[in-house]
Amino acid sequence: MPTFPTDNPALQAQLNTQVDLFTQMSRHAVDAAGQIGELNLRIMRQIFDDSIRYGRALAACKDPFQMGAVAMRETQPTVEHLRAWQGELMKVLGAGTAALARDANDGGWQAARGAESFMQAGSGGAAPDGKAAHAPVR
Repeated sequence: MPTFPTDNPALQAQLNTQVDLFTQMSRHAVDAAGQIGELNLRIMRQIFDDSIRYGRALAACKDPFQMGAVAMRETQPTVEHLRAWQGELMKVLGAGTAALARDANDGGWQAARGAESFMQAGSGGAAPDGKAAHAPVR
């Protein structure tokens, strides 16, 4: 595996920027995973409580012809909990996506600037056409 020179400040700055970008992105991903886990635990508890209430309502029903109406009435809170869970999940995913995109844009531009200065320093400046010259890696 090739070794990287550590005495080049432009290369060191670029590598530090990349490490910072990956650190920020992984931090946001872990935070989003934690929020989704908490959200899933909350919906599981609510569904468990709803199923107990649903079973008790059906067990308390004396007339078999009323079971359909009782079943429809008792499923409404569960549907509302699922709808709320879906809305919260979309908020968490949207916020996580926005944070990752923001970090990728901020970090990407910094990494590109670092790479450009590294390439100019490594090649002795710009190419004759004014663009950054790319020196071969040895």
